[in-house]
Amino acid sequence: MADRMSRPDVRPLRVARPDGAVLAAEVIGEAGHPLVLLVAGGESSMDWWRPGFCDLIVARGFRVVRYDQRGMGETTLGPPPRRDGLPVALDDAIAVLDAAHAADDGARDAHWVGFSAGGWVCQLAALDHPDRVRALTLVSTSPTMFEADPDLPGAVDRMQEAWANPLPEPDWGDPSAIVEYHVAVDRDYAGDEFDEEHDRAIWDDTVRRSPDMHRDEGGPDTVDPGPRWRERLGDIDVPTTVVHGTADPVFPMPNGEALARDIRGSSFVSIPGGGHELPPAAWGRVVEAIASTE
Repeated sequence: MADRMSRPDVRPLRVARPDGAVLAAEVIGEAGHPLVLLVAGGESSMDWWRPGFCDLIVARGFRVVRYDQRGMGETTLGPPPRRDGLPVALDDAIAVLDAAHAADDGARDAHWVGFSAGGWVCQLAALDHPDRVRALTLVSTSPTMFEADPDLPGAVDRMQEAWANPLPEPDWGDPSAIVEYHVAVDRDYAGDEFDEEHDRAIWDDTVRRSPDMHRDEGGPDTVDPGPRWRERLGDIDVPTTVVHGTADPVFPMPNGEALARDIRGSSFVSIPGGGHELPPAAWGRVVEAIASTE
């Protein structure tokens, strides 16, 4: 991380929120280039978006901003009473976008790239803040965060089994045990093949930057899922590409196909054998989707 942060095109940001939380983010790339905002799934650090992936986007002429979700990496939860959920996640993303543009005196919009729950944040951003969204790339997500609609398949049996029988929690004072725990959990989310080296690198970096994983801050007090939005997806009016793995165990591929149908004029890109993940084998397709959606 030290070598990376010494690069002149990598700029750290700290974004204070009204509820006391502080969001950690970084902007990568040259000032003045169009911004790509990366919104990861719930409980993900910015390390989930690997530096190599970000650099591929920068090489296509963009700036990239990535950030730690609440309670991950260097982003705090904030003092109690705390709120969590989709409205909070959307407000956080907008705040990070504001800070990134203020740092470089850029335009107010961005190409939003969302993975899983981050895809829900991006959909709501396009609906509720259309002036802040230039384009969308939605990866491994769905058109609803509630129980699957009748036309959408739910999670596959192995995921249901994993959720019903979670692994024992690790010793939160042992960084190695924390990494091993998360790698074991993530194995169930993989598609045809699990890239353990890639996944382990994510957690090595995350745990190094957040040794206690914010356990001393406790959990959120109030979770607000927000309203349904699927019926509004036809109102999205920006270039959109939906990217989905053919072996996604959380949101089987018909979820992505339905999302592409619901957003008029959007494109659909499949990742053969891809699961609920973003390993290096899938980076090329996602980066091409981002570049071609502009």
